[in-house]
Amino acid sequence: MKAKKMMALVLTAVMSLSLAACGEKGDTGAAPASDGSAEVQNTGKELTIWVEKVFSDDANTAMENRIKQFGEETGIKVNYEFIGATDFMTKLNAAIEAGTNVPDITTSAVTKVLNYYPDIPYRDVTDLVEEVHGERPYFQSIYEGNKIDGKNYFVPYTSSSCMMFVRKDKLAEKGITGMPTTWEEVFEVAAQVSDPDNGFYGLGIGCGPTDEDGENMFRTIMWNYGSYLFDKEGNITVDNATTVELLQKYKEMYEGGVIPRAASTWDPGGNNSSYLMGESAIVFNAPTLYNALRTDEANKELFENTEVLTPPGGPDNNTTLGFCTGFAIMEACDDVDSATQLVKYMLEKEWYNEYVGITAPVFAPLFEDIKEEAEWSDGINAQVISYAENAAGYYGYPIENLKGRAVAAKHYFTFPIAEMMNKVVTGTMTPEEAVAHAKSKIEEVQSTVK
Repeated sequence: MKAKKMMALVLTAVMSLSLAACGEKGDTGAAPASDGSAEVQNTGKELTIWVEKVFSDDANTAMENRIKQFGEETGIKVNYEFIGATDFMTKLNAAIEAGTNVPDITTSAVTKVLNYYPDIPYRDVTDLVEEVHGERPYFQSIYEGNKIDGKNYFVPYTSSSCMMFVRKDKLAEKGITGMPTTWEEVFEVAAQVSDPDNGFYGLGIGCGPTDEDGENMFRTIMWNYGSYLFDKEGNITVDNATTVELLQKYKEMYEGGVIPRAASTWDPGGNNSSYLMGESAIVFNAPTLYNALRTDEANKELFENTEVLTPPGGPDNNTTLGFCTGFAIMEACDDVDSATQLVKYMLEKEWYNEYVGITAPVFAPLFEDIKEEAEWSDGINAQVISYAENAAGYYGYPIENLKGRAVAAKHYFTFPIAEMMNKVVTGTMTPEEAVAHAKSKIEEVQSTVK
């Protein structure tokens, strides 16, 4: 940890980023060698890379310095821009539509790739992924889970997660000594610790119409019980008895005071706020919640009474939803060799390990050998590694073909599962009706994807 902090301080001292509304721009120019001994010959080559900003200024600074170092060492001029998450896709879409100022490299993810189906503007980088995997094996879930129809459209780099946060003091008050490891145990423990008359609830899984966290978590629960929206070929399979039973179970917990009444109006921040307010015993959230607990003195007692674990499994499997991002090379790139060289430079082992150390535990590394590093062997870092190893799920899982994956990705942004949950708890529809409605909505999306 001391090494990580020292690196962060050094990086921050080296460069202070000036933040703009949309992002930061810069270029490597024809810079001297990194050791200052001689000037590197300018090759006349030029690349442009757009990077989506992450939560950490230290991590953004480290990434920027690495890009600059590449230019210094190779003589390749690299124009770079760091763009906020809310602006990134809007800016990229506009560039692609106009056919001008399209970057050579961008950060990307499976859902972003599928957003462009059938005219995907990213190159097939399967050979590069195979090369990286051959030299430093990825977790199998990462290696397999980010292929689309057997192809990679970006090189996996890091992954976020959705961890289980548990009030261990509330469990102890009820004589519960072990942490729940299955969904049935989660539901049972949540019921035992709930005290709705005094504003305390066992389980903070929301069902607001746009609650992405609730959408993702219930989707995972369905998978773990063997229920899926689609099969491998992309056929609709949501209309099944297991989905109905799970919706009925959620309704019973909601009406029984196990889930906060306000959960039907939550947005993605609802579960986070509920936990920080001391209202919920168990929630599922990104490790940004861990950082909020750890760094705010007002949350000190809550932090000390919190256990952070990977989500439980179900009777069928323990698959979790993957949130992998990486580097993509655009079809418009004229110098693929230089772009490939830069991507590989960002994956150099020693630097990569330092970078993910800065972002821990919010982002997890993706390589098998990282488990040997002391920093990732215990505590929450070990838990996020465990999450990444099981993160084989994706929107539309287990669809394998490109068109089916595109349908699932486009369908996701209607928050179909959160809608089912919401209609059931508000009494708008029965579980059976909600499932039938969800099926019809999927069919509507299917009809628009050719």
